[in-house]
Amino acid sequence: MDRIWNGIVALSRFAVWCGGAMLLSAALIVTAEVLLRKLLPSLVEMGGSLLGLFGANVDAAANQAWFRQFTFSGSDEISGYLFAIGTSWSMAYVLCTRGHIRIDALYINFGARVRGWLDLVALLALGVFVAAMVYRAWDVTIINFLEYNRSNTNLRIPLAWAQIPWLAGFVLFAVALAFAVLRTFVALVSGDYAKAASIAGVASQDEEIASELQSLGIERRQH
Repeated sequence: MDRIWNGIVALSRFAVWCGGAMLLSAALIVTAEVLLRKLLPSLVEMGGSLLGLFGANVDAAANQAWFRQFTFSGSDEISGYLFAIGTSWSMAYVLCTRGHIRIDALYINFGARVRGWLDLVALLALGVFVAAMVYRAWDVTIINFLEYNRSNTNLRIPLAWAQIPWLAGFVLFAVALAFAVLRTFVALVSGDYAKAASIAGVASQDEEIASELQSLGIERRQH
């Protein structure tokens, strides 16, 4: 079971890197469009003025039409797809690394055994939400795939092209959650509360500091 879990963690790490690349790509696309919208009209107008000095007949309306075709008319749509896919592909890694946020005002006052069972209940409650999310995402995706529905935009992109990888991120999240529930339950039944906490518990302050230092490539010294 630990080998399967390690494989899920490795896959989720790869997915979160891809998700981050998608979010960065979406930001670059939006930035490029904003810059083009700001700069190109001035450049087109300047070019028309220079040509006018040499006696060329410049059609301002034609220039504006050319500009509208040149700009990224579908940047908002493409960036939206990238953002949705990148978000779903990041969820499993957050779960595997216990990066999700929970309110622990009362939680920290209980013993290890009670905290372990509360962690299991929290995972099961999350599982109800994830199951509903996967079901609805599957329903939308399969309908658009079978009916070959396209986006109601100039790009006319088949919706299933974006929704299939979006759904895959939710499925990976559900699989990771299922194995987390199973591993936590086995650890609790066997009385290994430390292992249960390492799977589903709230990360301690020392663990968060160690994780941040590791991400920065800094080795923490033990005193």
